[in-house]
Amino acid sequence: MSRLSENLVAVWRGILPESQRRAFYQWRRGWHPWPLSKYLLAMVIDGELRNKARRLRNLRGRYRGNRCFIMGNGPSINKTDLSLLHDEFVWGVNRCYLLFDRISWRPSFFVAVDRRVVPDVAGEIDDVIEALPKTLFFFPDRFRSEWILRSNHNVHWYSEKPQERDDLPFGMFSRDVSSWVSTVSTVSIAALQLAVYLGFSPIYLIGCDTSYVIPASVLKEGENPKHLVSTQDDDPNHFHARYFGKGSKWHDPQVERMFFHYEQAKHACDVLGAEVYNATIVGALEVFPRVDYKTLFSRP
Repeated sequence: MSRLSENLVAVWRGILPESQRRAFYQWRRGWHPWPLSKYLLAMVIDGELRNKARRLRNLRGRYRGNRCFIMGNGPSINKTDLSLLHDEFVWGVNRCYLLFDRISWRPSFFVAVDRRVVPDVAGEIDDVIEALPKTLFFFPDRFRSEWILRSNHNVHWYSEKPQERDDLPFGMFSRDVSSWVSTVSTVSIAALQLAVYLGFSPIYLIGCDTSYVIPASVLKEGENPKHLVSTQDDDPNHFHARYFGKGSKWHDPQVERMFFHYEQAKHACDVLGAEVYNATIVGALEVFPRVDYKTLFSRP
């Protein structure tokens, strides 16, 4: 390489950060320029996205010494006394806001990751972000760079990294979420990676039933057998029949993959010194030690 070429490369690297250069190289390999343009525009105008790593580092260990609850959306939630969580740190996920007419409190944290589900309910999530300024929201940055979700002061974007089974358990569980968060088989594990990074321990899982059935009324969409569409408000897998109700798009859950990822998360949390317990009422998840939910709260 000539001295001129070396100087030009140095200037190029100085102007754009690595993430933007990587996007350009991917475009050269076949990306259409419009997705690249959307990505670059989001980076330019959105300080929350541009400074995502620094903002996440500012949260590292902030909640050390506190416990929290990661609330899945399984049907066992209907058997759980949620009023006990009024003064607790709670992580809500996906369409947990369908519970809001039943509870007086709101989650301290919110996570959504599904590439198929989030675009389908993006307007609802944007409304919740606006309505809950004290809640911290965490999303993969692709939902911003693809202009699916809006940004806000209480939104934290993070980079995702595909699961790597050659480096277990930490190929499937991040030690440092300011660098990346592992893609997940269930959103609860994304919340778990974030909760550990923020310093929470112990961490209690509730509503993580980890058992699914696909109603006969559900149809497959297109050629991908994992892409499902509900035709009725008859979701048996969540706390509300309308959770994946008529017209909702979702994935075949692939429960065995969830169990494997939970196992790797358990190994990682053990190494990191984070205590994780399953306080779900019944359910099929036996990876974490079981505790009785009601015994976690002191009696007056």
